[in-house]
Amino acid sequence: MYVVSSDSVRAYRLGRGRGVTVRYLLHAGVGARRLQLRLFTIEPGGYTPLERHEHEHEVYILRGRLLVKGGEEEVVVGPGDAIFIASMEPHQFLNIGGDPAEFLCTKETGEIPEILKREEGVRGE
Repeated sequence: MYVVSSDSVRAYRLGRGRGVTVRYLLHAGVGARRLQLRLFTIEPGGYTPLERHEHEHEVYILRGRLLVKGGEEEVVVGPGDAIFIASMEPHQFLNIGGDPAEFLCTKETGEIPEILKREEGVRGE
C-alpha cells in the first residue's frame, strides 16, 4: 500500500494553457502500473490547452466551477461532478469561477511522468 498527502507532492506548472498546476499523486514511480492519478488546480480565469489524444480520462471535480469544452459540446461542472473523456475526444477545462478549481484526473499509462524523470532523475522500467 502507498499513501500520499497531496500537500506533500510538488505542483508543476502546466507548460501550455494558463494558470494551471498539476500534482502527480500516483504513477509508475510509486508502483501504480496501470494508471496515473493527478490533481489539477486552475486559477480563476485559467484554462488547460484544448487537446486530444489516445488515452481516455476520468475526471472528478473537487471544488470550483469549470466550463468543459469537448468539440461542439460545452458543459458547466462543479464539485461532485464526474466526467468521462473518451480516447481522441477534444477537451479543455476553463475556470469560470472566482476561486481556484481543483479536479482529480486519471490517465491510463504504465509510465513515470516525463517531468518527474527530468526533474527528479527517476527512471522507468
